[in-house]
Amino acid sequence: MATTTKPPLKKAPVAKPPAKRVAKPRQPRKKQKPGGVPKRFWIGVAALLGIALLVLYVEYFVVKPKPVWPMGHTVYGVDVSHYQKEIAWPKVRESEITFAFVKATEGVSLKDKKFEENWAGAAEVGIIRGAYHFYLPYLDPTEQARHFTAAVQLQSGDLPPVLDVEVRGRKPAAQLRKDLKVWLDYVENAYGTRPIIYTGYHFYKDYLQGHFDSYPLWIAHYEVPKLSIEKSNTRKLTFWQHTDNGSIKGINTSVDCNVFYGSMRDLKSVCIP
Repeated sequence: MATTTKPPLKKAPVAKPPAKRVAKPRQPRKKQKPGGVPKRFWIGVAALLGIALLVLYVEYFVVKPKPVWPMGHTVYGVDVSHYQKEIAWPKVRESEITFAFVKATEGVSLKDKKFEENWAGAAEVGIIRGAYHFYLPYLDPTEQARHFTAAVQLQSGDLPPVLDVEVRGRKPAAQLRKDLKVWLDYVENAYGTRPIIYTGYHFYKDYLQGHFDSYPLWIAHYEVPKLSIEKSNTRKLTFWQHTDNGSIKGINTSVDCNVFYGSMRDLKSVCIP
């Protein structure tokens, strides 16, 4: 009798347990230092410190111009020559300048090379103008007067002509005064108005006081809060040049600054009718 061979039973595969996931260790968070301050805070502190240092530097180390005008005066002016180079007259007018004296001549032949430019520039912006002659005592006073009157054409509204006398030279004081009178008389006859005399405080006290006080006086005296001489019935003190180191917008160099003794109405009354 034949026998049937049974195939061997297959063993069922044994399920493997799922592999365990190994968790990666977490990186520890960076802890902020106790009391930590944002970086922008320190940037702001640095900026404020820089501003404070700049203010201190300007306050203590940068030379600042002194106030230009002395107390008690409200009518301001300058006097200029070629030493001031190019002048922006509109900007000068913006600085409350209402009058300007312009150098015209010196001696018997010199004419200031900026005279015409400054003379026209002041008038164009409405600044009341005046012209002056620098007197040289060793030259003939009549020739100096002719030189000035030939160079300067005054008109209504201009300030009277100015005689600038600052040096005596070798002449005796009495002779100097005689020569000055020659110049003054010639110029007064030419323009029909009495000239202004410009001089320094000490020169006036030493040589001119009591001899020319009926003329309008323009006195230079620096670094004083008030001019030591005063206007009176016998002394026609009209202008005070209180500094030769002024700073005025429109003028890139230092400049002589002056005040008028009186109001704008008074200033116009001094001008040529």
